[in-house]
Amino acid sequence: MLRQQFVSTPVKEVLADNHTLAVMPLAKQCEPFEAGMITTGLEGLAAPAVSEVWTVSQPTERGQTGNTYWSKTSELICLAHWLSKDECENIEQYTQKAYESVLSVMNEQGFTHPFRFWNYLPAINEGTGDDELYKKFCTGRLKAFENAGLTPANFPAASALGHHSDGAVVYLFACNQTPQHFKNTKQVNAYEYPRQYGISSPSFARATALTLNDVNYLFISGTASITGHQTLGENDLEKQLEVTQSNIEHLLTNANPENLTLSTFKVYVRHPADVAFTRSWLEARYPGVEMLFTIADICRKELLVEIECFCI
Repeated sequence: MLRQQFVSTPVKEVLADNHTLAVMPLAKQCEPFEAGMITTGLEGLAAPAVSEVWTVSQPTERGQTGNTYWSKTSELICLAHWLSKDECENIEQYTQKAYESVLSVMNEQGFTHPFRFWNYLPAINEGTGDDELYKKFCTGRLKAFENAGLTPANFPAASALGHHSDGAVVYLFACNQTPQHFKNTKQVNAYEYPRQYGISSPSFARATALTLNDVNYLFISGTASITGHQTLGENDLEKQLEVTQSNIEHLLTNANPENLTLSTFKVYVRHPADVAFTRSWLEARYPGVEMLFTIADICRKELLVEIECFCI
């Protein structure tokens, strides 16, 4: 069984457990250390330090192929690939290379269906117009998907956020079971955004459902205050939370074939001063959901918060 937890256990102790698929410590570092440990550059505010941990029922095998690190069981694999500070200067080219690498290693390891991606980039909002870093990242990702034969119907759930460190990381989960990918009918499909959002639209689904070893899961992508393709509630945190909640609830109703229950939230907040309000607002409405709060830049400059969900 795949589980997501948020723990204060020391990272070395977490990695020593061979049922740990991956651990993501909240620390201002974005560089490779060892297989199974994924540093993302994202920071938290909690003391003691908290890590995100994904655990599995089967023992894991960990390794490295070229510059791609992986951790796997017979059912699924987690792969991670970092870009250096210098490579991030040409984010489009090296994003394409990173994606081509992880997809190639995924197939070499015998897994065929990526079902969840995470992307953490430096200065995601830097640049204007088509030169914005996030938009160039989107072009590199789409080129790699097209070269791999992945069409919009196969795009899985994903998140893309900015951190305040150097380097970038792409990591994903993949399996051999065919997942289901869903759209949010209250929003334009991300991969069909109008030209104003860049040369290449973002390549992801709003949610992905799958079954592993007879257990059902639902991954809801990073979700924010967007209706149609437009941002709502600029400079209004509570309004953005209300629209984000509406989008999440819509997916839980319309993109949740097994009627699964919310288990965890990973919450990205742009301004540290907004964390306390965001936490109290969400905890009042979702008292049974475990939450991790991180400081991150959202892919649109006007967005203040983004939430991703895991349901079992």
